[in-house]
Amino acid sequence: MKIKPIFHQFNCRETQRADYRQARAVLRYKPDIIIFELPEKNGKSESPYNRLPCDKKPKKEIKLQIKNLVNEYKKSKDGVALSDAKTWENISRLWSTGVNTELFFVDAPKEFRQELHEIWSGCYPCAMNNWLWWVQIYLRERIMANHIQNILSTYKKKDAPVILVFLQSFHWTHVKYLLSNPSKEDIYRYYFGKFWKINKKNIKGKIKDINKMFYKYWIKYSDIK
Repeated sequence: MKIKPIFHQFNCRETQRADYRQARAVLRYKPDIIIFELPEKNGKSESPYNRLPCDKKPKKEIKLQIKNLVNEYKKSKDGVALSDAKTWENISRLWSTGVNTELFFVDAPKEFRQELHEIWSGCYPCAMNNWLWWVQIYLRERIMANHIQNILSTYKKKDAPVILVFLQSFHWTHVKYLLSNPSKEDIYRYYFGKFWKINKKNIKGKIKDINKMFYKYWIKYSDIK
């Protein structure tokens, strides 16, 4: 029987101040699954914690992770770190009450997320007018959608699992589009239709000439061959 997931998406502001919306959602919804905008590891999105019952979760390891996030905030004043610390604290609280929430990290590998990061950060939002920026966004979101499709196709515990989506709304809007199984032509128009300097025939070659890592990921993940 095909499951009918109940999705709830929450942003996290990337500022110096903590944003506890995601942390509060954990306790409010007591989700079956949480999807994080964090990089996959070795091509897999599933947390190793998922394989353990609630009473076997590595409490010391999780406490250390929370402590490290708090220390990161103290050093960098990155509010996301403090927000994440509270989210993990609340996940741990759920596990202590017997709610075995499963965790998945669905973003692209760290190496790909960081490629050209400093350049894009320095010229955002103007970067949105650059077709190569959209190549990176598309490939990240294609990877996210692939992982979520796999999660939904393999989950068997409940007919209507409650799923918290901790992707930024910008990404979640696009990922939902990809999950709707659009045609290759529609995907190209959706992401690249406004750029007159590229087309379906030459985009692969242009990526190859500009960035080897983007090309590697394009060959592996792109719908547009």
